[in-house]
Amino acid sequence: MPTKRCYFHPDCRSTLFSLPKDGEVRDQWLKFIFNSVSHNYYPNLALCAAHFTEESFHNLREFNAGFAQRLVLKDGAVPTLKTEAVYGPQPTTSQQGSSSQEFPTTSTLHEVGCQSDPIETETVATEIKPKMRSVGTQLSMGKLSNFHLRSKGIQATYYGHDVGTQTIDMFPDVQLSSTPVRGSVFRPSKRPRLVLDEEEESELNVEPNDSTYNPDSVVTEESELAIDPQPDHSDNKYIVFESCLRELFVSCPVCKTKCVVQSRRRGTFVAFTQLCEKCNYHRQWQSQPIVGSTPLGNLLLSAAMYFTGGSFKQLEKIFKAMKLQMMHFVTFRIHARNFIEPTIIHKWNQDQLNLIRQLQEGGYVAVAGDMRADTPGHSAKFGSYTIMHMETNKILDLQLVQSNEIGGSYHMEKEGLKRCIDKLESNGLAVDYIVTDRHPQIQKYLRDRNITQFYDVWHFEKGLSKKLDKLSKMKDCEVLKKWLHSIKNHVYWSAISSESGPEKVAKWNSLQNHIQNVHVHDNHLFPKCEHPDKVSRDPKKWFQPGSIALHKVEKLLYNKRVLKDIEKLSHHFQTSSLEAFHSLILRFAPKNVIFPFIGMFCRLYLAAMHYNENANREQATTTEGQAVYKFIFPKCKKGECTAKPVKIEPTYNYVDDLMSLLIHKVFVDPKPYAEELHAIPIPPSLSSQFEKPSKEEVIAHRVSRFSRGVAGTQHTVPLDQETVGGSG
Repeated sequence: MPTKRCYFHPDCRSTLFSLPKDGEVRDQWLKFIFNSVSHNYYPNLALCAAHFTEESFHNLREFNAGFAQRLVLKDGAVPTLKTEAVYGPQPTTSQQGSSSQEFPTTSTLHEVGCQSDPIETETVATEIKPKMRSVGTQLSMGKLSNFHLRSKGIQATYYGHDVGTQTIDMFPDVQLSSTPVRGSVFRPSKRPRLVLDEEEESELNVEPNDSTYNPDSVVTEESELAIDPQPDHSDNKYIVFESCLRELFVSCPVCKTKCVVQSRRRGTFVAFTQLCEKCNYHRQWQSQPIVGSTPLGNLLLSAAMYFTGGSFKQLEKIFKAMKLQMMHFVTFRIHARNFIEPTIIHKWNQDQLNLIRQLQEGGYVAVAGDMRADTPGHSAKFGSYTIMHMETNKILDLQLVQSNEIGGSYHMEKEGLKRCIDKLESNGLAVDYIVTDRHPQIQKYLRDRNITQFYDVWHFEKGLSKKLDKLSKMKDCEVLKKWLHSIKNHVYWSAISSESGPEKVAKWNSLQNHIQNVHVHDNHLFPKCEHPDKVSRDPKKWFQPGSIALHKVEKLLYNKRVLKDIEKLSHHFQTSSLEAFHSLILRFAPKNVIFPFIGMFCRLYLAAMHYNENANREQATTTEGQAVYKFIFPKCKKGECTAKPVKIEPTYNYVDDLMSLLIHKVFVDPKPYAEELHAIPIPPSLSSQFEKPSKEEVIAHRVSRFSRGVAGTQHTVPLDQETVGGSG
């Protein structure tokens, strides 16, 4: 059979391409060869790769790297080069000798092999008697982004036409390294010196073909783990099983031989180093970017946990149940202290400043205030006082007070209100009036500062209802049970339907006549009941004049303090939204969890961000446009069913803003953000006022009543400390 050869270079040994079968493309080839379309040509006519541009091939990069034996031409490719283009691994300058030809003749041909070729490394050139050693290329595929070329031997930048031993840019977006060393023993680079915050956990899975392989030989001085200069937290993440990961590194992608695989883990970060002892193929892979010296996944997990009000201990239990790898608590606290908490403080300060600037245009503001204790009773450690703008339903300010700052938890509410008012006035916001509960210290403080105060109706009604319920259970007062619900409603109606304090008192006083079936009153502000006249179906429900029940009810409902409080009930805004915010805080700072001062502060700010974003959500509707309700049975209504509107799903845009601020600004330069955090005064701990004894002394004085008479027990209750009758 006739031999196929290039029309222009009969002696060329590169890949040859026959004329295409497509008629139009074949005519273009013939026009390139003969300058015209001729149908009288040699049947085995072909062209070599030198007459095609680089864009004409499917696998040029793989061929240049030695991973392909032949070039593959794209469909419809047309030759355009009359001169020669050099493709594939080329000999070094020293191997060229005196020849200046890019395609050597048969008398000076040097075959250049690649470590991925299945042939022997010792080859004999055509018509050359001496043996010629092939020049190989050691390839290491690293992270599939930001490709890097490195050679400890001869370094040369590859442009496609150079001749010599070189590292080859097979994939421009992948990091490679080439490290020829003595004795053909490959030594992959040393792991990077990452100053991380948890202990490193390493695992060596060695499957060597050579029993003399030493794992210590895979360490050199440089680091090759990719450092991501521009992290992106929006990238999707997945749960991957380790067995599935190891399948990717078991065999060499070049020679299919089993490889030595080494893994390293730091929290959620894992890195694999793959080494083939046969062809010295080497690659390093990591599960997540490294920013500075911190794996990005560890930081993002800490931030996501904190920003959403999660608990490290709870998440740790979930991770352990699933065998998911996780960083240590110390690492989480370092992330929180250095980056996460400064991010929260800065974000809240900016949001608060923007809200205050908007309200400054409207002049005086109407606010509501209330305190939340971190524990029930009068033994709370923290008290957080909240100021809410009533018209916009937004949290204006939060102040956290520790009990040892002001001499006890009873004084925390007044101190919190004082700090909030000072904060608003320092930013140019004047308070028109404030709606609060009836705390005596708050009343005096606001009176001294000439700030108008109104009482929340719910707090007043709640306290009054407890006394009425107790009174209705007494002898001769059973008739009061029929009026409990009506009296509660009358409290709200007297406040909401009135415009002034005296009008509220007049309507409240009308109840005294109404319960006796008298509906005309002697007060010109409210001379007559507004309900229509009708005959009662139950004459026994009315209080009888001069009865014991009427006397006790009048004494309870019309004493001086109650009438004074009725006059100051809020007729416009209430603190119900503030109570809803206090319930929301439980999601971010549960009362059964102890937080440090800054930790509690930050979680309060997170709750405020969430509330301000979702407080004014619209009511959900069906596809037909009907409002959606759900039925509930509140404990306070003792089995009475109530319809509650269902709101649309909440949004969490503030979390995205926090994550973006953390990654792109705070983590890059934490110093200015840390200064905002350090500007917050932190009170000393509650135990700082006590002298701390030695550990041995405390253990020595430990006494248990249940340890007496037990063998080996040395600590018993002294006789003079025993209590009479066993009571303690």
